[in-house]
Amino acid sequence: MDKFLAQFSKNTLAFGSIVLGILFIIFVLDPPKSVCDTQMEFIKGSQKLLLFKDNAKKGMKPKHICYRKVDPLILAQKKDKIEEEPFECTKFESLRDRCRRTNDPGGCYELFNSVRILLTDLDTLTRECSAAAGSVAEVKNAMKDTLDLIVRLAWGEKPPSAYHAKFSWLDSADISLFCKLKARYQNTYGDTVWNKYRDDLMKELPGANELPHNQVWDMTIFSENCARYP
Repeated sequence: MDKFLAQFSKNTLAFGSIVLGILFIIFVLDPPKSVCDTQMEFIKGSQKLLLFKDNAKKGMKPKHICYRKVDPLILAQKKDKIEEEPFECTKFESLRDRCRRTNDPGGCYELFNSVRILLTDLDTLTRECSAAAGSVAEVKNAMKDTLDLIVRLAWGEKPPSAYHAKFSWLDSADISLFCKLKARYQNTYGDTVWNKYRDDLMKELPGANELPHNQVWDMTIFSENCARYP
């Protein structure tokens, strides 16, 4: 090795060391970005305000506050007996909770519109990069939580009284959003994952355990023909 290096001048060796150092930085410490890296940067940037926490500085009030139920064991030890406690959350989580709480078109409008924009952004991804987007927890949770919410809003607090009542107050635009979320979820995670999610959720609906499976299916939004909603 010493004899080999002795063939080169000090300047040549120094130049070679610099080049190797630059290549190390480029390809190891900061590797070139792939097409999917670039597309995911766009998704994360465009959805930053919806899906990711604002990370408010210390002493500043967070932009979005949600509420969660206090653990019964902790509640029993508290003097105020307040059953819910606030915590910092994302804009999506705040809109989701507002929609669930109000259970009406006005309270759900901003959430549904925001998720439509998310789906439009995801539609810009190539097929190869869709899986990468699906692995982002915030994206997956937004799709799953919105699907879950729409199904529960349509079903209500008890089984629908008739087939034509299975949508509750949801209109065709809301059903179309459900269908687009369903298609995106199936394409991203596969039919097996979708079928398990659907079947598990159907079992959780209020009063569903008292009805035959085929009747629960007929009365849920899952049974709607999505070909009718472009």
